[in-house]
Amino acid sequence: MAKWPISGGDGMSQDERRAYWESEHADHDYEGVFSISQDEGVIGPCVDAITRRGCRRVIVAGCGSNVALQQAIAERVPQVVSVTGVDFPRVVEVAARRTDDPRIGYVGADIAVDGCGVSGDCVITINSVLSDLDEENRALLRRFREALPEGGLLAGFFATIFTPLELGYLQPDRRMLDQVNLEECRFAEEQQGITQIFYTPLRLRAVLREAGFGLTRMEVVFFDSPELADHARAYYRLGDDPDVMAWELFVEAVAQ
Repeated sequence: MAKWPISGGDGMSQDERRAYWESEHADHDYEGVFSISQDEGVIGPCVDAITRRGCRRVIVAGCGSNVALQQAIAERVPQVVSVTGVDFPRVVEVAARRTDDPRIGYVGADIAVDGCGVSGDCVITINSVLSDLDEENRALLRRFREALPEGGLLAGFFATIFTPLELGYLQPDRRMLDQVNLEECRFAEEQQGITQIFYTPLRLRAVLREAGFGLTRMEVVFFDSPELADHARAYYRLGDDPDVMAWELFVEAVAQ
């Protein structure tokens, strides 16, 4: 039985969810999404984790259509022999057109249903575990584990509900608080018109453990680069205070 399950959901079928994300990437090129994978503050910790662990075959799960992360891994980690991005088919079609490095390849799959379609010694994931269906998130993490050998690395960025909660209290009008359901770890995305689950740290730790991962690192990363800070201020209407910024959890875990 799942530890601390979250009931309910947005009512979207798996086909509808797939169509939504394929449209966001293939048709709208991130116009309605808070995208972070192109920023050095996000790329750097992932590259460092891969380098420290000596990973050679890297899977970028839920890669999206932005290829900056895949290219950085291939270019900056000498021991890497392959980088495979996995996402919905129409999403990776866009990504593949933006990549010409022979070490970078793509697999079109609904990971929660089909798995990653490839094995590796490291899975990198950036904001892909935030479905409004708790069981889908848990299924994703189980699929990540299936793609790794014992001792393999999972690393990446996870949104947490404490971020919009804190940002809401720091806004003069506290508007964002209306989008936060703390008990259910749900955040209502105004621009996307959907709700998403942003796990609390303890809940995320438990979900990772159930999927077969042992947590080794969890830390706060502030999105304070000029590009991401401006992006967050515009996307979430945070105002002009330079000390108000988005932040997430950077996680490393080992397959057990």
